[in-house]
Amino acid sequence: MKDFLFLKLLDRIKALFASMGIDYPMMRRILQLKLVMNGRRSSTVINRDKSDDKNSFYSSLILYAFLGLFFGVFMLLPYPLFLKMNLVLGMITFIILTAMISDFSSVLLDTQDRTILLTRPVDAKTLNAAKLMHIVYYLFCITMAVAGIALIISLFKYGFLFFLLMLVILALICSFTILITSILYFAILHFFSGEKLKDIINYFQIALSIFMTVSYQLIGRIFNFVDMKIQITLRWWNFLLPSSWFAAPFSIFFMKERGPYYVMLALTGVIVPVIALILYIKVAAPSFEKNLQKLTGGGAKVKAKNSSMMRGVCDLICFNREERAFFKFTCGMLKNERKLKLSLFPNLTLGVIMPFVMMLSFAGRSRSITEFLRLITSGKYYLFSYFSVLFYSTLFMLISSSESYKGAWIYRAMPVQNPGHVLKGAMKAFICKYVMPFFLLTCLIFIGLYGVRILPDMILVFFNMMFLMLLIFKLSRKELPFYKDFRAAQGGARLGVVFLSFGVCGGLAAAHYMLPARYAFGFALNLGVSGALFVILWFISFRISWKDIVRGAE
Repeated sequence: MKDFLFLKLLDRIKALFASMGIDYPMMRRILQLKLVMNGRRSSTVINRDKSDDKNSFYSSLILYAFLGLFFGVFMLLPYPLFLKMNLVLGMITFIILTAMISDFSSVLLDTQDRTILLTRPVDAKTLNAAKLMHIVYYLFCITMAVAGIALIISLFKYGFLFFLLMLVILALICSFTILITSILYFAILHFFSGEKLKDIINYFQIALSIFMTVSYQLIGRIFNFVDMKIQITLRWWNFLLPSSWFAAPFSIFFMKERGPYYVMLALTGVIVPVIALILYIKVAAPSFEKNLQKLTGGGAKVKAKNSSMMRGVCDLICFNREERAFFKFTCGMLKNERKLKLSLFPNLTLGVIMPFVMMLSFAGRSRSITEFLRLITSGKYYLFSYFSVLFYSTLFMLISSSESYKGAWIYRAMPVQNPGHVLKGAMKAFICKYVMPFFLLTCLIFIGLYGVRILPDMILVFFNMMFLMLLIFKLSRKELPFYKDFRAAQGGARLGVVFLSFGVCGGLAAAHYMLPARYAFGFALNLGVSGALFVILWFISFRISWKDIVRGAE
């Protein structure tokens, strides 16, 4: 078994573990096994195709480091230090929190090791120490991947003391994220149990990831650009932004800012993680492991029941028995698949939110809400709905993964001659259950702002969205619904197809904007062409035989 550098570093302080009553050799062996298993854990932060022989965890670190390259560039910009550190630390905190929310529950809420190991000569203290060191390693790898380039640039640009301060701040950020996440999970574990608890955790992960994405947009609101000079105006609500807490010490020590806001922000950045640590040690930790046992109970899953509305929709839009059968099957599976919903719901919700977040960038031109509304309603800002198209168009590819993938043998056991009917029924169910409700919500908000005059535009956006979704489906690998494990391949369309979707979506949005502006019949032409392309692609995309299905899905 591979001997990791992290384990060799721990060997140098094994006396410290021994003094705490921890069986260090046993802890080392457990931790070594956990680190090996890291490579088999798929990331829900960055979805992509993976083969079984690839180390997915360490491959994801490369992508985190690529993001960190962009963060490091901000350290070189000639902006005030408080601005730069707000942006850099804000983005780093966002990435770490996203990783923790998406993947950390598999580490923190793991009960399998307790079930297996505590029945052997392994004491709870040793097992908890192994889990803690695993979390430290996990966080260290992600933090260094994301912040490593910014750290190196800070060392050469600002000196060794700046580098040390940034290391301390990164440690506080990691403490803040892990402790707040742990305490919040503890609160949920305390009040709920069994299957209900698993659902609550799933929805909580979805809501928190959406909240962090939207709240991160507030970081840019603390800076006002006046006459090409950056003016930093601190307000009371800066205390709601963790990036301001952690950026303030840099202004105090290196820019000699001694204002009360800076001092209070810096103190908040120290006090909040310390209080979180105390709460975790005194309140959460003593009963956290005991409450984790609730995850192993709760009985069987409740069988999903199709509503009368979905049954009526199924009878209306499905034209043969196989389509109807897999429409109902897909609806039932989508209701019970927790991991799949954890991947789908953030993207679906962000598809509603992001068009309006992008519109907020124009708020700086306005002095009041009334002026802002007048500004956006006087233009074609409803075309930001194409951001929703980007989010929704690739999501169908995700439903090939499932927690119940071992039951995929049923596809061959059933007398299904045409797999196109399977995929067509599944796509219709996915569109009706998820895509249409979220897209209609987006449309209703835009219609509330602009009036019913934009209804034809929303219809054109819908046709373009369906065309792009079918185009991605046509160009992607043909995989049956729910046939593979998340660990084997969490993701959908290949990277090239995803990049193509960006280009096609941009082209569709540009045509929607320019054709009506240049030609009197431009909108009608655009609507007719998009509708025709959608219909044609719908009829040709599902002409699939069993030999077209990816091997392993059979």
